Amino acid sequence: MYNRNTCSRVKFQTASAGDGVCFIVDGNSGGMKIFLLRHGKPQFPDERKYVYGRTDFPLSDAGKNEAKAIGKALAAIPMDRIISSDLARAAETARIVSGLQKKKLCAVEQDPSLREIDMGEWDGLTKDEIAEGYVDIFRKRGKDIANVTPPGGESLGRLQARGIAAFERIAEESKGLRNVLITAHGAIMWSIVSGLFGLPLDGLYSFGLDYCGVHLIEHCGSSERPWGKYRLIRYNWSPKLSIYMEDIV
Repeated sequence: MYNRNTCSRVKFQTASAGDGVCFIVDGNSGGMKIFLLRHGKPQFPDERKYVYGRTDFPLSDAGKNEAKAIGKALAAIPMDRIISSDLARAAETARIVSGLQKKKLCAVEQDPSLREIDMGEWDGLTKDEIAEGYVDIFRKRGKDIANVTPPGGESLGRLQARGIAAFERIAEESKGLRNVLITAHGAIMWSIVSGLFGLPLDGLYSFGLDYCGVHLIEHCGSSERPWGKYRLIRYNWSPKLSIYMEDIV
């Protein structure tokens, strides 16, 4: 049994851990825990809003600090396996988090199937450039994001099929492990969560996901349980939530 002071026992909650907030997991309950982590904030060319599915922006300084904060929060949870998208912002986030592990059990793997949605001709453009240059399809996609695809790009439905296939493969390969970290991107993470738990795919913008936000999914090992094969334990958790709670209370 884990020592409570290592922040890896007790139940799903948060607690102060010296220089920050740590994520506490009861390592002796339930099945394998899969941590879905979004990358930190990328370094954009300027202050404009970019569409950057496959555009390979690196992490910004702010993004590196976000990765360090979540890395410290997860440091005492020994990750048996760490898999990342091969895009720079996700891969660097994974490396930072891995480097902060108190008990390092594995190297970071890269998996291209975890890449962000392909935005085709829109990738790397600003939202204003897209709105001006692709007026009709931009408006249509704004009304039906699940079914309207950017020219030369990937639909949310295809993204979901790719994301679910990658997630299921990783879960199958990782049988017998306790904690697995997957570092990826906002849209593919949403497609996985919405597919696993029956949420509407077009609800992408109704369910927030911060930079370095964590979804925690428990692999229950059998679809015969009342809640099915997976359980969503946490959605968009981050160390910042402790600050929000102080403001609310």
